[in-house]
Amino acid sequence: MKKTLWMILFFSSIILSACVSEKTHDSKNLPPKENAIQPKEVNRPTSKLLTEIMDLAKKGTVKDCPFNALDSTMEQVKTEWGDPDTVDQAGLGFYATFTKKNIVLGYNKAGEIFDVRSYASDLKDVSEQMIVKAFGQPAEIKDNNNENIYGYEADQDIQLKIIFPKSSKKIDHISIFNPKRAESSGDYILDIKGSSNKLTDSAWASMQKWRKDIVLFAKSQANVYINGPDKKKVALTFDDGPDEVITPAIIDILAAHHVKGNFFFIGSKVKDHPNVVMEAFKQGNLVLNHSYHHLELTKLSKEAVRKEITDTGQAIKSVTGKEPTIIRTPFGDTNADVAAISKQEGYSIVLWSIDTLDWSQKDSKNIVNNVLANVRNGDIILMHSDSDKGETKKALPMLIEELQKRDFEIVDLQDLLNIKGYQ
Repeated sequence: MKKTLWMILFFSSIILSACVSEKTHDSKNLPPKENAIQPKEVNRPTSKLLTEIMDLAKKGTVKDCPFNALDSTMEQVKTEWGDPDTVDQAGLGFYATFTKKNIVLGYNKAGEIFDVRSYASDLKDVSEQMIVKAFGQPAEIKDNNNENIYGYEADQDIQLKIIFPKSSKKIDHISIFNPKRAESSGDYILDIKGSSNKLTDSAWASMQKWRKDIVLFAKSQANVYINGPDKKKVALTFDDGPDEVITPAIIDILAAHHVKGNFFFIGSKVKDHPNVVMEAFKQGNLVLNHSYHHLELTKLSKEAVRKEITDTGQAIKSVTGKEPTIIRTPFGDTNADVAAISKQEGYSIVLWSIDTLDWSQKDSKNIVNNVLANVRNGDIILMHSDSDKGETKKALPMLIEELQKRDFEIVDLQDLLNIKGYQ
């Protein structure tokens, strides 16, 4: 009995001492229970987010974007999302911003999307360390002024680019980039067609040289167009108006056939015929810039070139309420300075791939033949709407009807080129 009592007292003292020991244990030596759970709560959604980023990148897209850099086009985007808030020219093409969706889409001259960028808010908490831990070391790191760009190969045709501002080390945005599509932006550029029996041999040779040179030049300039993409669409364009006879007649013909045209008006004439300008605009045609005095811009000073562009833009805006973003340089006379100044003023230069030569051989049959014998997907067709172009007016209905019989869609330059017509 004494032995049993002693054993009970002995084990009780051990239990009590153990309890005292647990209560007084230094908390610094205990596992930080709350801290051990917290990273799991943070990492679990972060890990899911990073997995989602890479999975979607392999498909050429980002979260909350139905479009991708593999086969989507800006035509599809505009159908579903409408027009972007802004469009900027940069690098290899154009960038359309959809602010409320936190999405920016890069696309080439053919309207093919090659870059899908997300600025989603849930990216802002992801650090460089998290990215490296999840994806490993990037294939390359580019130092781009105030940011670092981490590049990963998501798939054979797709690069995942993650952009970190140097000031924060957290993601600013991600880019899903298709280099093949980006580089193909200038692949579909057509030769310029059209002939006239009224040109001398020397004039024809000079024109042929200019055509070859301007096509090569357009390939090097993001904001200079000869034609649209390889789709069964064409655009009808009319230079040198407005006047009080031919331009109104052309507006009526376009309306009767339910198609839109593109009028490149001379600024000094806009002030003389504001009612004609307004009628062209009201009928849904694009009213565009053809300089103020119709001079060879490459022979002017930079300041004079800028004034020719801006004065015309303001003249058009004073009538329609909108300044255009498209200019056709008189005679197609264009060089690097003219292209750069145009870009600075928010303009694309749109030339042509078919010249009807209605200004040379003023013959409706030749006008129609120059188009129908040469027409290709994406052609931009040059005609004129000034006062001595009665044969152009005569040719236009025949031309529209035959193009439609051949299943060509006649569209404005906004539609053909996937660029905005007005600022």
